Amino acid sequence: MLTPEIMKADNPGLTEFGSGNVLALTSQCLRCAKKPTACTICAEFCPVGALETKVEGRPRITSTCIKCAACVGICPLNALAASSKTLQSVIRLALQASLRINHLVLGCERTMGLLRLETRCDEPEAATEALRLIEEACASEHLQKVPCLGMLTKELWFALLNEIGVSKLEEVSVFLPPGQCAECPVNAKSNIEDLFSAAIESAERWAHRYVGVITCANELPQTRKANVRAYLASETQVDRRGAFTGFLQELKQTWSENAEVGNRAIEEVRLQRERKKTFERTRLSADIKKGRPGNKNPIEVPTRYILVEALGRNDIWASEVKVAVSATDDERCTLCGDCIEVCPVRARKFVEVDSLDPADSLDPADSSDPTDSSDPLPPSDKEADASAESSASKAFRAVRVDALYCVACSACLQACPAGACLFTEVEGAAFLLDEDEMNKDEDGGTGETEGEGEDGAESGGTGGAKSESDR
Repeated sequence: MLTPEIMKADNPGLTEFGSGNVLALTSQCLRCAKKPTACTICAEFCPVGALETKVEGRPRITSTCIKCAACVGICPLNALAASSKTLQSVIRLALQASLRINHLVLGCERTMGLLRLETRCDEPEAATEALRLIEEACASEHLQKVPCLGMLTKELWFALLNEIGVSKLEEVSVFLPPGQCAECPVNAKSNIEDLFSAAIESAERWAHRYVGVITCANELPQTRKANVRAYLASETQVDRRGAFTGFLQELKQTWSENAEVGNRAIEEVRLQRERKKTFERTRLSADIKKGRPGNKNPIEVPTRYILVEALGRNDIWASEVKVAVSATDDERCTLCGDCIEVCPVRARKFVEVDSLDPADSLDPADSSDPTDSSDPLPPSDKEADASAESSASKAFRAVRVDALYCVACSACLQACPAGACLFTEVEGAAFLLDEDEMNKDEDGGTGETEGEGEDGAESGGTGGAKSESDR
C-alpha cells in the first residue's frame, strides 16, 4: 500500500518535472505594474502555500513548492511559468504530434510517480507493465506528460480539439486513473479537479467536440513498430508453415509501414506550411507587422496567442468562442488614465474619436450639455467659440480597449476611481481578418498572397496584382 511515509519520502509530484522550477515573471505580474495591484490569486490557489504575497512586488516562491505548476493555469496573465515545461512547449509538442498521430492523450507526472512507487510494493509486475506501456505511448508521441493537468488552460484544450479534422488528429483524451486527483497532494484544497474540468468544459463548448478519459495504461493508444528481427527472436512456438507465413506477413507489413514514412513526412511539411499561412488571417499577425515601438506595443500573453493561432487554423467555430474582455463606460469615465497606467498588457489607451457610434456613450463633458454638438454657439463671440472648440475636443477623447490583448485580469476595475471599467464579451471571430482586410493586406505587398506557388516565389506587389485580377 502507498503509506503516507512512502509518499512523503518520494513525492510523486517530483518526478521528471522535479529538475525544473516555477518562476514569477516581473514583466507580466499585476503586482509589478506601474501602479501595482494587490493580486493574491496564485497564493490563495497554491495547494501547499508556497507562494507568499505579504510584501510588495512579485510573489516569492518558497522551498515548500512541490513544482506542480497548477498556479500556471490560474494566473490570468501567465505571469507564473514552469521552466522545464511551459504552456508554449506543451502546445508546440502537442501540435507537432497531431501531424503524425490520430489520438493524443495528456497525462500528469503524478501517474508515473505513483506507478514507480508501486513497483516497490506487493504487485510490482503490474506496475512495471503499466510503466512500459506509458513509456511506449510517450515514445510514439501518443502521450504527452505535464506536471499537472491543472496547468492546462481552456485556450490550450481548445487549440487541440480544434485540430480534429484539420490535421491527422481524430481524438483527444486525458490519462487519469480513478481516484488519483482525490489523493493527490496537489489537490489539497480540492480545487485542482475543478480547475481543469472547467477548462475542458469551456473548450468542449467552444469546439463542439469532447475530451475522452483513459483510466488504464493498457488502453493507451500505441503505434505499431515494424520489426522483423523482433518477430524472428520471439519465443512464440508455431509450426514450420505457420512460422513461414507469419514471417512473410511481418515482412510485408514492415515494407508497407516503411513506405508510409516518406508520405507522412511530405504531409507534415504541407500541414506546417498551411499552419504558417493561416496565421496571416489573424489580427494578431497584422498587428505584429505594424512594427510599433516596443514601449508602445501591446503584450500578447501566451494563452491569447494560442487561442488566436488556433482560430486562424480553423475558424469553423469562431463565433462560438466567447472571451471576456474589459470595456469603458464613457458616461462615468473621467479620463484620469489610471486604468491605462495599471494595464499590464498595454491594452488600454487614449484615442481621439472623430465620429462616435450611436451606441457609444460620450464623455461627461458632452453628455452634460447635448446642445454643444448639435447646436453650436454663433461664431461672433470668440470666447464662446474657444470654449465650444475645447468642449468638442474633450468630448471626442475616450479610453478604448484593444480586445485582442485584454485578458480580463481586473486590474483596471480595481484601479478606476469612478467605476467606469466593466467586463464584456467578444467573439473569437473578432480576432480574425475579414476578406476585405486580407485583400487590402495583399495589395499592400505585405504577407503571403493567394497566388503564391509551391516554391513561394510569388509575393509582394506581384502577388497583390495577381489577387486583384483574380477578384
